[in-house]
Order: sequence, then structure tokens, then C-alpha cells
Amino acid sequence: METSKKPFTKGEWIKVINTRLIGYTGYIINRLLEDGYKVKLTKDPKGNSIEAIIWIGAEDIVSCEDKVEEDDLLALIDFALATNDKQWFLELTTQLPEELPF
Repeated sequence: METSKKPFTKGEWIKVINTRLIGYTGYIINRLLEDGYKVKLTKDPKGNSIEAIIWIGAEDIVSCEDKVEEDDLLALIDFALATNDKQWFLELTTQLPEELPF
């Protein structure tokens, strides 16, 4: 196993590649110990929206290269507000499109 792999960061989008949840996507809530993460899953493999929080090992996830969908970005912004994380909130809001659809 490669140990030089960079750890995932809070808010980073991931995809599950092992376990019974293969194909699910979500984002990192926080790091647990050395090689585990608390993750909020937002999409199942068919693209349906879900809300589930799981704990998963680093070896079972990969960084999601796809562009973040606007609904998911808004969910992350809500989470940043709920956790009073001003820096993360500011980072996320810079990714918003110029004009919001509401």
C-alpha cells in the first residue's frame, strides 16, 4: 500500500471504490485518526440524491474529478454555515455561478 498519498481535506468530493457502497459520491466532513474519514454521501450510483453519513477508510475512496453540481455546492455552503466555518464558506461561495437560479 502506498503511504505517500496525500490525505483528503474537509469538503473534498470523493467517490467510493470499495465496500458495498461502490459508486456512491459525497464529501469529506472530517478526518478520523490516520486513515479514516467521516463522509456525507449525496448521490447513489444512479445519480439519485441521498443523505447519509458514513465512516470509511482512505483505501476505499478516491478523489472525485467531476465538477461539483450546484445543488451539492449549496449543500456544502449550508454545512459550512452550520459548522461556523467562515474560511470554508468563503472558499465555497467563490465557486458559485454569477447568477443563482432562484
